[in-house]
Order: sequence, then C-alpha cells, then structure tokens
Amino acid sequence: MKRLVRAAFAASLLSTVSATAVLAMGGSGPTPHTTESTTTSHAATPAGKLSKDVATNLAAAQKLANAGDMQGAMASIKAAQAVPDRTSHDDFVINQFLSAVAANLRDYKTAAAAYDVMLNSPDFADQPDADKKLAYHDGIIVNGNVQGWQKVITMGGQLDALQGNDEITYTEVAIAYYNLKDTKNALVYAQKAQDYAKANNKPVPEQTQELIGQAAAQSNPALALQQAELQAVDHNEPDLWYKLALNAVGSTSPKEIDGLALYRLIFMAGGMQSSDDYLIMGQLSGKLGYPTEQSKVLDQGMASGKVSPGQAGGQLGAARKGAAEDERMLGNFAASAAKAKSGDQSVKLAEDYWGYGRYADAEAAARQGIAKGDPKDPSEGLMILGESLVAQGKYDEAVSTFGQVSGNRGRMAAAHLWTLYAQARKKAGMPGAAH
Repeated sequence: MKRLVRAAFAASLLSTVSATAVLAMGGSGPTPHTTESTTTSHAATPAGKLSKDVATNLAAAQKLANAGDMQGAMASIKAAQAVPDRTSHDDFVINQFLSAVAANLRDYKTAAAAYDVMLNSPDFADQPDADKKLAYHDGIIVNGNVQGWQKVITMGGQLDALQGNDEITYTEVAIAYYNLKDTKNALVYAQKAQDYAKANNKPVPEQTQELIGQAAAQSNPALALQQAELQAVDHNEPDLWYKLALNAVGSTSPKEIDGLALYRLIFMAGGMQSSDDYLIMGQLSGKLGYPTEQSKVLDQGMASGKVSPGQAGGQLGAARKGAAEDERMLGNFAASAAKAKSGDQSVKLAEDYWGYGRYADAEAAARQGIAKGDPKDPSEGLMILGESLVAQGKYDEAVSTFGQVSGNRGRMAAAHLWTLYAQARKKAGMPGAAH
C-alpha cells in the first residue's frame, strides 16, 4: 500500500507546492511584497521586516526561481540561512522559501524540515486562515513523502479545524493511519476522502478506493468488494476486472455458460493474465459448442506469448476444425433458428455470432430468441443480448437489459459485473469493441 500511494501523490505534490512556489516567487495570485519587507511562500506577508542581507539573498532566490533555476534559488536560500544574527521572522520567511523550492526539487526531507520550522514559528500564528490552510495542505503531502506519518495525522487535525482538508489530504491522513497499523482510522479518513471527492464532483483518487478496500478486507469484506467495484468503474483497469470476475467465479461456482460470460468480460477488458485463463475459456467455449470463439481465444493466447503451442495442443487443432465446420453450417443454423417455434436456437445462434465478433447479428438473434420465448434457460437470451450491446457501445441499453436478468448466484454475479463494465466503458467514453 505505501509504495502505491506514495507514487501517486508525487504528482499531487507538484501541483500544490508548485502553486505555493509561484506565489512565493511573484507569479500568479496575490502580488507579493518586496523583499525589503517580506516575501512569503503562501502569498501573505507577516508583520515585520527582513534583515537586509536575508532580503537580498531571498530577492535573488525569487528571481532565479521565476527563471526556473531551482538549484540556483536553493543556493541563494542557503546564503540567507548563513546570515548571522537572523531574527525569528527571518527564519520564518527563509523556511517558506525553502519549503517551496525544496519540494519543487523533490527534496522532500528538506522541505519537510522547513515546514516543521515554519509551522512552529510564532509568525505562523499571525497568518490568515487561508494561508494556514495552504501551508498545512502542502506540509501534509511533503511529510507523507518522507513517511512522517504522525506529523501527517497532526497536520490533518489542524487542517480539519480550519475546514481545509480535501480528497488529497484526507487520503494522506488515511495512508498515515494505515501505515501506523490503525486500520479503523485509516478507513474513517479514506471514507472522508471519497465523500469529499464525490460531494465536490471530483474524481475519487484510486489510492483512496484501494486503501478502503485493503483496510476493510478483514473487518468488512462486503465494503472491500464494493470499493473494488467502484475502483473498476472509475478507472476501468484490466487487472481490476480480472480480480472481480475471478472472485465471482470462486464465490458463486457458476454454470458453464455464466463462467464463459465472466471470462468474456475479462477477455474484452484485456485482463487475461495466464495460460490457464486462455485454456479455461477455450475449454468452456468449446464444450458449449462455440469452436470459433474457442479458436479465437487460443490464438490470442499464443499471440500474447502466454500460451505455448504445446499447451494449446489438441484443443487448438479441434477448435480450428470445429470453427471451419461451424462457418460452413452457420447459414443453415440461422435459417433453422428463424423457423423454430422456441427461442432456444436463436439464443444459441447469438452466442455463436459472439465468437465471430458479429455483435449486431448476435443482438438481432438474441432479440429474436427472447421474442419467441419458451426458453430452456429463461435469462440466457438477456445475458447474451446485454453482452452484445456492450460490445457495440450501446451502454444504456445494456445496463437496462442486465437489470432484467434473474437466476442463480452465478448468473446474477455475471449480470452485475457486466452492468458495471458497461458503466465503466461509458464513463471512459469508449466506443464499441472491434470485431
């Protein structure tokens, strides 16, 4: 968890602390005062004046930072630190500069130490609340990057008192609690991060969702699963769909057709991870009578390098032979399905069309089968219809269709995950799948 969240918040740090630095160095935002009085890293100027030599060095640091020369700015800040007989106000302003420039240089240890001095300075108490919020906000992120967990928690409480926490700082506090083995409070603050993001129409940080899932894994498995689903819908990552689908397989022991539906989701999402995934999906599609799909799956497994020719072996040979026969007979099968009184043949035809990537034809055949009725499997037609709609990018129709599915736990789990997958693809603005 620590490695994952720290990598993600490096970018957040650049956005917040860079903004601080811009204000410090005279960029956008409130106009800073001249160094004859003070220049601060949070835009406001505390009472008092800088010593002459400190002001001269910080003026040079400001000029260099504005030019993008952070190393040069750091050298000027160190020169200011070397000035003898500095006042507490001198040190306060020096550390405002130092915290911003060090953070921009990704020297988080130095930045964290500068924040510690700055936040404990008597001058900080005189700062407006808006500037205190900025300082605590950036201080939390910097201390998170150096694993200063207790300081993150303390600053989070101080920022809470100012009503200044957001989804980033709440998450940082949650991470701090998690790394201190306090999963109860980690869960509380991660939930606050998620609630804040949603209330303010911001994306929920993926690390927040992951943290909730990990913190809840033992104490609240249902919440952990819910978070994993939210994460999958928000971020649509292949690995997330793989884990959710395999969890559904393991927890519901689905029938073969529902197992195939779950593997189809993994396959479409690009989440196939091992030779077993391709071989199992191939076996399912072949056993159910869809050799074209079986051949397609095994061929992709070999192309990916995850399935060797030896592993595919006889299964692939039989699949290719069956696919050739299936293609030869497909027209006759379609004609027979159209004439049949029951809708079963049409549903099976829709399943077969899926393996060809003929999703519009699969939709039409499924609708034909549903309209005829009298099925042996009452909701198989709805499942393959929904899958075909997702494949064509008809996401709202797909969600509505999956909502009509009923059946055993395996069927309902498959319908639920396909519903989430449709929502994720729509949210990501994804077109229909390629044939």
